[in-house]
Amino acid sequence: MTLAEILLSLALTMKAQWYPPGRNPETPEEYRARMDVIAQAIAIEAEAAEGWRSDTTSLAAATLVTWYAESGFALEVHNGSGRSRYGEDQGKARCFGQLHQTGYVPKAEWQKLTGVDLESTRRCARATMRVLTAQANRCGMKPNKPDNSWVMARMWAGYMTGNTCNSIKASRMRARRWNQVMGQMRAAESNPTVLADRQG
Repeated sequence: MTLAEILLSLALTMKAQWYPPGRNPETPEEYRARMDVIAQAIAIEAEAAEGWRSDTTSLAAATLVTWYAESGFALEVHNGSGRSRYGEDQGKARCFGQLHQTGYVPKAEWQKLTGVDLESTRRCARATMRVLTAQANRCGMKPNKPDNSWVMARMWAGYMTGNTCNSIKASRMRARRWNQVMGQMRAAESNPTVLADRQG
């Protein structure tokens, strides 16, 4: 399985957004197609990313976990309609990473982060990975050393607060989810039927 195929399989095992009966804006087929765009975008950008001090798989997993935790892959966040239950920080945040305009994400780039097409989704992935990388490096990730949940929890604390690297409950929850996702990805790399069986 390719990295994109593994990511797609994982994304499809994550609980989709709930909508009241008759209110879901996507058919199952449309949802799957959009998950495929998400998987491709993360895979392409993870393979091209620079500065991350671990391997491509761990960055892809971190991005998938971040996007799901921040936005639940909600269509309303992906397309930038501003009508999601996630609020987008009162219009200050964009794309699945809930990114603000900062030194890491300049205004001109920030304005182009939404859209359900592959190029827009790649821009969101690229910006999310840049912020994750900056926070990981700032919060203690060492080159060529195995990732661990402690370091990842510190990275997410930095990502979520924009400030402290001291882990918080929410960052530890993301680190645990990342650890689970990493185990599933490593298993799928060696035995592709693992995720196929989980999808049923």
